[in-house]
Parts: sequence; structure tokens; C-alpha cells
Amino acid sequence: MNYLSILVAYLVLLSIHVGIAMGQIEVDIKTDTSTINDTSSSDNDDQLALPFFIRLHLIRHGETHANVQNIVLGQGDSPLTENGVNVARMAAASDSINGKRLKYWRHYCSDLQRDHRTARIVLGIEQENGNEESSPEINLIVDSRLRELAKGPREGYLKKYTHEEAIELRRREAGVTDKDISVPKLESLDDAYARVVDWIDSIIADASEDYENACDDEEENIEPKVYDVFALSHSALIRTIIHKMVDHQLPTDYKKTKEGSLRIPNLSRTIIDIQPYKSKRWTPSLNRLTDVSHLNDAANSGPPYL
Repeated sequence: MNYLSILVAYLVLLSIHVGIAMGQIEVDIKTDTSTINDTSSSDNDDQLALPFFIRLHLIRHGETHANVQNIVLGQGDSPLTENGVNVARMAAASDSINGKRLKYWRHYCSDLQRDHRTARIVLGIEQENGNEESSPEINLIVDSRLRELAKGPREGYLKKYTHEEAIELRRREAGVTDKDISVPKLESLDDAYARVVDWIDSIIADASEDYENACDDEEENIEPKVYDVFALSHSALIRTIIHKMVDHQLPTDYKKTKEGSLRIPNLSRTIIDIQPYKSKRWTPSLNRLTDVSHLNDAANSGPPYL
């Protein structure tokens, strides 16, 4: 009987232990399911595109004297050549880029003079007689985040000189041999792109506020909106933007410079569409690459973009 009592007691304890264990497993399953659902909800929010997108019209400035002389400008400056001015006026005569037809939401340019003047010509602010024409529809915003990459010691020297050769030339001109000679700053591609991302984030924030205000004024939801943004900048910065954003979307036969990099002609236009999401991230897609059709036909009446 003692053995039987012990066996019964053991079986009771075993059943209680199993019950507790099964209960714990059930709790774990419920907890895991809840966590998975929360994560799924977060993923859905992250994939939720906002009902508008930014269309960046990236345009390079007109030809400068430094361009003709094959001098590295970087964040230095050089005036437009007569040809640079004429080509900018040709762009100004084309409704596909001057803003008269597609109506840019914002107008930006680099704070360097070659960009500022090109933008004023293309947008019709500077007339052929040299006079300035004000327009309530155009507020040209000068933004240093769109300036050219800082090219370090090569700035102001012929492109044929390497980084080390340019430093040596500066030493000779200064009459010193000190390795700590002062040279212009050299900016990395990542640093330059970081300021561009900051600029785009600010544009998206403003567009989001504008869209919300427009929705408040409408009785019903308005259709998805396109915010066309005019942005006049520089070849190396535009090239950096293209490679950082849409490198995988480039055609294999894109035009290259003698050095093998993506060619960005003066007054060419590259269009990149930016789709923002609820999570504040955004995705870019290539719309048009280094287009110059507005220069070949100033009276172009075709679509302003693909």
C-alpha cells in the first residue's frame, strides 16, 4: 500500500507539473503572436507611400571660363562665358524647362555665382537687356547645400594635375616646403551627399505640410500631387546624386567623360522622382538622364518629362 500511495502521489505531482508547463507554453505562444502582429503593423506603416511625390529637376549651370580652360573649380567660382549665357538663354526660351508650362513648386540654386546667374537667366529673371524682371511666381532660393563638391588642393588648377602635384604647386607658389601648407578643403562624396539628403528631407517636410493644408481646404481628398522642384547645381554634385540614388537604374551605354565618369553637360537636366513614405524614408527613381532636348529645340512643345 505504501508503494501504491507513493505512486499515486507521484502521478498527481507529475500531472500538475505538466499542466504548469503546458500553461507556460500557451502563454509564450500568445506573447509571440502579439509581437509578430506589432511588427507586421510597423512594416505596413513603413511601406505606406504618402499621396504625393517630389520631382527633382537637376540642371547644371552654364559654361564658365574655367570650364573652357579645363580648370578645376570646386567651390571656387568663374563667370559664365558668352556661349554659356547664350545657351542659358536658349534654355530660357524652351517651355519644357523654363517653368512657364510645368510650373515649378520651388526654385533652388547653389550659392555660387555661376549657378545663381544661370538660374536667373533660365527662369527669365535676368532679361537679355541685362535688366531684372521680378515675378511673384518665382522665389529663387539660394542654398549652399547645392554647391559643388570641395575639390581640395586641385581647386584653381588644371585638371591634369593630381592631388599631390597640386599641393606641390601650391608649395612652390608660396615659397615654402612645409607639409602643413594651407589648402582648400577636400570633401568626400558621402559628406556632399549628406547635405543633399538634408536638403531633400527639408523639401519633403515642406511638401507634406503644403499637402495637408491643401487637404484641409478640400471637402474630399485631393488627387496625388506632383511637386516639381527646379534645382540648378554643379556637375560633380549632380553626378554624386545620380550614383548615390539611382546608380542601378542607369543605362549601360550612358555617355562618359574622357576620364570615364558620367558626363553632365552644361544646362543638361536630370530628373529624379522622390517618393516619400509615412515612416519618413523615401525612395528615388530615375525619370530622365542628362537630357539636352530643350537646347536642341528652344520651341520644344513636347512633354516636359518622360
